[in-house]
Formats: sequence, structure tokens, C-alpha cells
Amino acid sequence: MDKNYFKYYQPGAIIPFLLIIGTLLSYLTAYLIPLITDSINISYYQFPSTTIMIGGLIYCIDKWWWKYPPFRWLFWIDDLSGRYEGLLCYQYQDNGTLKSGELELIKIISQTGSSIHISSFVKQQNGTLSSPSINKSMYIEKTQDDQHFNLIYNYLNQGSTQQGFPLHFGTGIVKFIKEGNTKVLSGHYFTDRTPFQTRGEFKNLKWVSNNKTHEF
Repeated sequence: MDKNYFKYYQPGAIIPFLLIIGTLLSYLTAYLIPLITDSINISYYQFPSTTIMIGGLIYCIDKWWWKYPPFRWLFWIDDLSGRYEGLLCYQYQDNGTLKSGELELIKIISQTGSSIHISSFVKQQNGTLSSPSINKSMYIEKTQDDQHFNLIYNYLNQGSTQQGFPLHFGTGIVKFIKEGNTKVLSGHYFTDRTPFQTRGEFKNLKWVSNNKTHEF
């Protein structure tokens, strides 16, 4: 599991930001807080330290404020979060016979300033939901033209005894494209599922809402 908390922050922005905030809070602590405490007759030591205030600010940015200005300029990553719906086009070899088909696919991307998680599931033809595929690792890079993003991730699916397939791992390679308010995912995947390894592509996966409630 990646432990780099600041991996999505711009190095050239986060360090000056922390220095400026630290300086301002130090000034607040040294000069303004004593004036405030004297005027309202409470102890200077009842106010949190500069370190605690910086930590609280970073926590709020990471949890909620990362997608809003001015804090969004601290990050090189775009806002990928939300619910995407489209098609999963799959294929596999069954004793030398190629089998393929399409299923309705839902991908849910949950994002903070320091982490991105993808949960995926499909709707079977009888209306039941598959077991979810949840990413275990994630690598993100900008495309060569710096306009879009590539996401490469490994995921785990716990399998389903009812649907007759076991626990398996897979890899997804996804391209994220944003044009105005439109967000689209495309790409492909492959698995080590037994007895037949599967592979396929994601098709017409479009952002539909910020509702990240799981159906599983």
C-alpha cells in the first residue's frame, strides 16, 4: 500500500504554501492571540499550537477542500470522483472457443487529496449484481500531451459462489478525459480468473453523478 501522503500535491506549491501558512500562524500565535486572550480573559494556553493548526488545515484540505479553489491549485491531479456508467465488453477462451459479451458496468471513484479508490461491479443479464472489484494499488500519470490522465491499478474481486467464480485479481488500465463538465473513462482490463482468464474493455463509461453509494 502506497504511504506517500503528498503524492498528488504539486511539489512546487505545497512547500511554499506550508511556509506561508506556518509564518502566518506563528504571527497569529505570537502577537494576536495574546491580545485576544487578554481582552476576553482566557488563558493563552487554551489556544491550539501552530503545529496543531497546520495539521488541522491539512486534514480539512485533504478531506473536503482539495477540489475547491484556492486549494485545488495545490494538486496536479484532476477531480476524478463520482459514479460512471457504461459497458464492460468481455471475452475469454472456453476450451478453445472464444466467448464474448457485454454487461452494464458501474465504476465508483472515491477521492481525497491523498488517495483515490475505484470500486467496480456489473449488472448481470438477470438483474443481479456481481461481487465488487476494489483496487488494491494505484498509479496515475498524465498523458504525453498533459491533457488527460492514465490510471493503472490492480484490484481484487472476492468472487461469488452463487455465480460460480472464485476470488481473483485483475489489472485495469483506464484513460480519464475531461471536456468541460463531461468526464469519460475508457480502457481495458485482464484477470487471472479461473478456470478461464478474462479480458476486455470499458466502453462509453460516462460520469453520471457524485453519488458514490454502493449497491453492495
